Amino acid sequence: MNTKKMAVLLAIIAVVAVSIPMVATDSDATIDENGILIKVIGYPDGNVSIDVPNAETETVLIYVTNTTSDFVVLTPSTTDGDDSKITTDQSFYELYAEGSSAGLNTIRVEATVSVDQYAGTHTETDELTLKFESVTSGSVFNVTIPFTINIESTNASEDSYNKFFGIIPNTFAAPLDQAWFAALATLVCWIVIAFVATHLLIPVFMRLVGNKKSDTEKKKLRNSMDEMVTALVFVITINECLLIIGTSPELCATVASLSNVIYVVIGAAMAWILYKFIITAVLESVDENVDVDGLDKTLIPLFKMIGKLIIAVVAVASILASFGVDLGGILVSAGVVSLGITLGAQSTLQQFFSGVVLLATRPFRKGDFVKINNEVYIVRKVKLVFTEFDNWDGDQIITMPNNMVASGTIVNMSKDSKDARIFVYMSVAYEADQTLAKELMIRAAKMHPHVILDETRAGPNVRLTNFLDSGIEYRLACYIDDFDNSGHYAGQIREIIYKLFLDNDVEIPYNKLSVFLSEPCDGKKKESDNTSD
Repeated sequence: MNTKKMAVLLAIIAVVAVSIPMVATDSDATIDENGILIKVIGYPDGNVSIDVPNAETETVLIYVTNTTSDFVVLTPSTTDGDDSKITTDQSFYELYAEGSSAGLNTIRVEATVSVDQYAGTHTETDELTLKFESVTSGSVFNVTIPFTINIESTNASEDSYNKFFGIIPNTFAAPLDQAWFAALATLVCWIVIAFVATHLLIPVFMRLVGNKKSDTEKKKLRNSMDEMVTALVFVITINECLLIIGTSPELCATVASLSNVIYVVIGAAMAWILYKFIITAVLESVDENVDVDGLDKTLIPLFKMIGKLIIAVVAVASILASFGVDLGGILVSAGVVSLGITLGAQSTLQQFFSGVVLLATRPFRKGDFVKINNEVYIVRKVKLVFTEFDNWDGDQIITMPNNMVASGTIVNMSKDSKDARIFVYMSVAYEADQTLAKELMIRAAKMHPHVILDETRAGPNVRLTNFLDSGIEYRLACYIDDFDNSGHYAGQIREIIYKLFLDNDVEIPYNKLSVFLSEPCDGKKKESDNTSD
């Protein structure tokens, strides 16, 4: 029942949707010829006046309704002007008789106006002729829709000729009223603008964001920006001067196309230089601010990688768009390719994104002692795909994939400080003075120079941990000031305890073996030995 209701509802919606253009066309038609009603959307009087930049297109919608009882075929003509062209989305259309089912007596024609790439700024008058032929009676008639096409050229120099910057008319008296003077003055002005930008604006910018940068870094940035700004101004000046002196549209268009690529490349290079400078200065400044958590200069490689990817993608997309490449199709294709790469390189991608997570969350830094899967390593370098560690002895370099590092349990033994807690176990005989043994163990810890005895850490303490077969096991816990030498210090403290136990007659139990001889071992023959000599 629900399915039937849904089907009926969809049918009603379809009928209404089809009827809307038909009703609108019937009531608002501007051309009525032999029972054919024609409405040009946006132009009530039927005269199309449209602005089209060169090398671009504009679309005009035309609704045609057949109010006769004949089946009619519509054939539009393609119109070619001097610099413009009018085409339709189909070569012919079929118009059913009025009253036919599903409103098939109304169609929509899409007329596309295109302009030549090298067209100058002017106005053209063209016509779109619609030829109607009745299948029943064989009668033929034409309907003409006038088009006024205002071509706006970005390559022709009509609006820029002999104008300063292509905008301000040259009103100087002869001989300075020539186009060469306007071009020369424009060139000089752009040189002044470049000088102001490189000698005033850029230094001010560096003082604002580069207070943490050295003079060498500032000088390097300034030289790079000077070169970029000079190149950018040079390209802009070439384009404007070509328009000012009245160069042909073909040459202007060619230079403009090349200039668009140069603009993108220079812009991307400037953006990358400024981005590196700003992000480094900001993170180095934040690194010294103890109130900001989670941001410091260790994030510089991650931010550089993200910035480089974004700038590169935007630059490539801009260059492709300047040549009229359909980015939508590229994105769809890239999505399919990315899916294949994702399925074929899951392990590598997992390592890459694990590296991004490690760089962002930073569970450890270079030089930290970390315990991963109960093994202690010293962090050497964190990269996007793998992380390098030194073993604790410092004689091996261990490379571990980042997905293994990120998925394991990481214990940072020295993240906030190099202090470490060590444990020293000693056994004491049951007959020994237990209180004295514990006091001697604490005294041994206090005698070691690297044991922390101030209030920043808990002092040495002893705890009974186990009853053994021949003695009692005690554990000494204390903090030392260098995790790297924790094993060495523990051994030294154990030696001190052993010496104190010996000096104070505290027995350390050990396994003893007692041997009893059932027969004397005097070298004489046993009485029970009947073996002949």
